[in-house]
Amino acid sequence: MHKEITKKAEFPTPFIFSVLSGKGGVGKSMASVNLAEVLGSSGYRVALLDADIGLSNCAMLLNENVNASVAHWVNGECMLEDLPHSTDHITLVTGSDSPSQTYDIETLMDAMDQVILHLSHNHDIIIIDTPAGAGEISLWALDRSEVGALLLIDEPTSISDAYRLCKYIYSIDPDYPFATIVNQAENESTAEDTYQRFNSILKYFLNKELQNLGFIPYSEKVKESVNSQSTLLQNKETNEEVLNELAYITQHLIGLAKSTSNRLQTAIE
Repeated sequence: MHKEITKKAEFPTPFIFSVLSGKGGVGKSMASVNLAEVLGSSGYRVALLDADIGLSNCAMLLNENVNASVAHWVNGECMLEDLPHSTDHITLVTGSDSPSQTYDIETLMDAMDQVILHLSHNHDIIIIDTPAGAGEISLWALDRSEVGALLLIDEPTSISDAYRLCKYIYSIDPDYPFATIVNQAENESTAEDTYQRFNSILKYFLNKELQNLGFIPYSEKVKESVNSQSTLLQNKETNEEVLNELAYITQHLIGLAKSTSNRLQTAIE
């Protein structure tokens, strides 16, 4: 039996952020799962919505058997209340893990809006794991988020695709609040170099500069964690450096959440 999450709300409304990338294969779902786990283990009530429709991997990375998805609900095969799947530290909702499932994309996005509303009643933070690129689901996720956390790796195609994604989003919303996370970095110096190169491109072509939330070090333990379908926190042999950097990123995210909460409170008053 999974534990029910009953902690008192930390924020008046949940802080929603998306984890996205310009291309696939950069570790987006791994980052989403482990950030959710670290935040949840710190006492925040965290929900993770896997919106990578048809290719959802969060349940697999958590080694959780999820029987109901948003696509199942849209097709009348379950109830909304069946979708949240609670683990020790987070609530997981899966969009769809089967490419063969058929659905209308507008209907699916409307359904995920209802999911977010449902999760908003008893969660502090909602993380949306998006598909790679700038498809309709990714645009939907960004529109629902306070921050779009853009995952980068030190690879020309990753930086190029991330730039094109930002350029497209900025053409729709010139002030969209992006931030970056560098993944698979050898050390802090190489992570900073990757971030600065990407920021320099944005500054030169778009006159934009992004905040960097931190980096996830390259480690064999990360690979082992993925292969064993466990989080980095669950893997007792995970390097302390990796956990420290994940904690550093989550501290930045909590700072953004508190800032958002204060702005909302001021607006209400």
